[in-house]
Amino acid sequence: MPTFNSPSDAPATLCEPSQHAAEVPEALVQDLWAQQRFDTEDLSTSDGASIDVIDPGRLNSDAGPDFQRTHVRIGGIEWRGPIEVHTTSGGWFRHEHHTDPRYNSVVLHVTLRADMWTGGLLRADESPLPELVLYPCLDTPLRELLYTFRTRADDDALPCAARWDEVPPARRTSWMRQLAGDRMTAKRDQLPDPTETSLDRVLHERLFAGLGYAKNDAPMTTLARRTPPSMLRSLDTPTEREALLLGTAGLLPTPGDLLEADRRTADYAMALRDCFQRLQVRLDVTPMAATAWSFFRLRPNNFPPLRIAQAAAWYAEGGLLHEAPISTLRTALGQEAPVAALREALTATPPDFWHRHYHLTKRAAEHDPSLGTSRRDTLLVNAVVPVLLRDAEEHENAAQAEAALDVLRALPPSQDHVVRRFQDLGTDPDSAYDAQGLHELYREYCSAGGCLECQIGQYLLDA
Repeated sequence: MPTFNSPSDAPATLCEPSQHAAEVPEALVQDLWAQQRFDTEDLSTSDGASIDVIDPGRLNSDAGPDFQRTHVRIGGIEWRGPIEVHTTSGGWFRHEHHTDPRYNSVVLHVTLRADMWTGGLLRADESPLPELVLYPCLDTPLRELLYTFRTRADDDALPCAARWDEVPPARRTSWMRQLAGDRMTAKRDQLPDPTETSLDRVLHERLFAGLGYAKNDAPMTTLARRTPPSMLRSLDTPTEREALLLGTAGLLPTPGDLLEADRRTADYAMALRDCFQRLQVRLDVTPMAATAWSFFRLRPNNFPPLRIAQAAAWYAEGGLLHEAPISTLRTALGQEAPVAALREALTATPPDFWHRHYHLTKRAAEHDPSLGTSRRDTLLVNAVVPVLLRDAEEHENAAQAEAALDVLRALPPSQDHVVRRFQDLGTDPDSAYDAQGLHELYREYCSAGGCLECQIGQYLLDA
């Protein structure tokens, strides 16, 4: 065994973690990016282009790039899209992202350390990928960051969780509902200007995105934009509408995919394929890549083919999007029971084929393929009410705006991980409106460290 005569003879790894990637977990690098725990001044890519981080985005816990909805400026050009993170540049190749078209939309690769691959990353479409190396930008020793990461307390705990009960319930409720109003106003204002894009088309895109959940909202939005309302309304039959949507989505199977399918499944799928081939020539649509869609950790009733079939059903006669959908929503909002009327307007029931199918290659047990109540309620919150608020603003109709918010006050609250955090502290939202307030509180204050601007944080600091 070797001996050391002085501290200088000891390996350098006693003072700083080794540069080998295996010693630093990728989750630490994700944390560094999410919290921007490095010197953000004068950032640049490996080839010298300036980088400004406007929004680091949201960590993605599912398949696909590590961060979604990021907003960065690279070389003076603004980019919005996903970001992928690794401990070294070579992780891009080890994980085979260079052959995966789903990663073609990545706008920046973030790595802790440089290696022989740094500056030479390519996407599957062979376009070069800009890269940021974090290690030279760290303003805290990596050893300290790693120690803090491994010994940190439960990240899921809210900053004021231990003192939550000290805040008067009335103050919590008042702040929650004020934030709910702020959140819905923001959702309204995020919609395109009606003078540039019709509310009809905005509703079409928001409803499609809502069917995709977080995992498939981006490809559903792309699909909606490639197949606008006017195109779908020009078609005469349910088969044509399904063929157009599923074909444009890139989800129609080839004959080789149907070798083990039963006869009815194969016949239905091939009929759609033949129909789409005719429509593609006539309407000049470009199919998406099938790899754009995620099936990872999805329940079968959320599989993209079934959701797309439900979207097609909105364009059937009597469906919400068949004609004049904004007028239909206004009428429903004015009914004696507006929640029931709006839920009814959102009804979507695909053809009988979908009673025994979740996709187009295999028969399944019988089930109800209609759009469920909970999904319709989510669409009301995230698509219908914001559109009605924008419509009310355009027509200076304050009564309609208040009626739209009353719909949220009458809907049950969502049961998601954010709401459950506050329920664990003893705060149960009474409605979807209250739940929106909790989401705003968590995202804009708790997660962002905005305790000094939060009324709950201010109360506790003054107590």
